[in-house]
Amino acid sequence: MSEPSHSEIGEPIDRPSIYRTLLIAFLIWSAHFALSYAGVLVFPDDGIARIIAISAGLIAIAALVVAVRRLPAPRSPLALGALGLAGAGVIFGTFPALVG
Repeated sequence: MSEPSHSEIGEPIDRPSIYRTLLIAFLIWSAHFALSYAGVLVFPDDGIARIIAISAGLIAIAALVVAVRRLPAPRSPLALGALGLAGAGVIFGTFPALVG
């Protein structure tokens, strides 16, 4: 029997860095949503809820950028797609705080 390899060989979905990236991307997105929603629940009809949502959005985008930069080369399209989807979710989740 051969020993399990811990390298990044194989199909993209089989690589551990892809799983980590998928998990990190959607955790950042969900944390942003939870913070923004909590801000509106705790401070309804108040300007501080907007500040919370915008701050959470900026922090989430910064965390996603860090996650992209930490991806090993060559970067997987699956991982970049997950990070892009999470980024779009954060931006569109923050947008109502900017215009509303």
